[in-house]
Amino acid sequence: MEQKIVSHKNQEGWNQSAYQAWTNRHGSPKEFAKKLRGNPTSAVSHYLNFMGNVKGKRIANFLGSKGNKAVSFALLGAEVLVVDISEDNKKYAIELAEEAKVKIKYIVSDILEVPDEAELNEFDFVLLELGVLHYFVDLFPLFKVVFDSLKQGGQFILRDYHPFVSKLVHVEEGEMLASGDYFSKEVVEEDVAYSILLPEEERSSLKKVNIRRWTLGEIVTSISKAGLNISYLEEEPGVSWAFPSGSPEGIENKMPGLYTLIAKKG
Repeated sequence: MEQKIVSHKNQEGWNQSAYQAWTNRHGSPKEFAKKLRGNPTSAVSHYLNFMGNVKGKRIANFLGSKGNKAVSFALLGAEVLVVDISEDNKKYAIELAEEAKVKIKYIVSDILEVPDEAELNEFDFVLLELGVLHYFVDLFPLFKVVFDSLKQGGQFILRDYHPFVSKLVHVEEGEMLASGDYFSKEVVEEDVAYSILLPEEERSSLKKVNIRRWTLGEIVTSISKAGLNISYLEEEPGVSWAFPSGSPEGIENKMPGLYTLIAKKG
């Protein structure tokens, strides 16, 4: 399936009730901004371990959704750009930034088709996180955009759900079963991620999205082919929320739920 077809369907999926979903989850932008201002490091503490002091740094958060990470970085003194495919996400993010008394730049676009005038270049950091790679049927073009957006010596940070969980296992009657196909290359149709934050009657009317889940080997190889130098890969235990509902107690300490990968340009 061609990326343009997938992207078009996913854009439709992400432009239906996302603003309401984030309000249901986090409260109004005013309410959420108050929380972020009270503790601006809480939402980005994991990334600060790799970034250090971000004051004065340029950070691009591709597929940055509702903007809470971007606003947190801005509160810490960074210059932040978000690129995302959803107008609803932008609406929540811009209002969140305004209520937090910071500025972020937000471009609504397919990340593979950002206009040249947007000047995606010379960033100190590019961040991708938590359930975004599966919207692409070929990872190389995405990671090439990441490479081109970084300054020399700039750092790419990728944190995502571990393919072991997203591709292989599921829960049945309180037991975790390895019944999936880790090596599947199939593009499948699924509910849009935020649908669980909406009332049941509204969920049934939502358009679905197309996703293609990737193996860790495919991800690492595509990043390397794009010219980035991988310096760090951590498979993260102890992250209970990365596992399906009903997972056996303590399973998060026995298998990875997330991974964090760091790569540099040059």
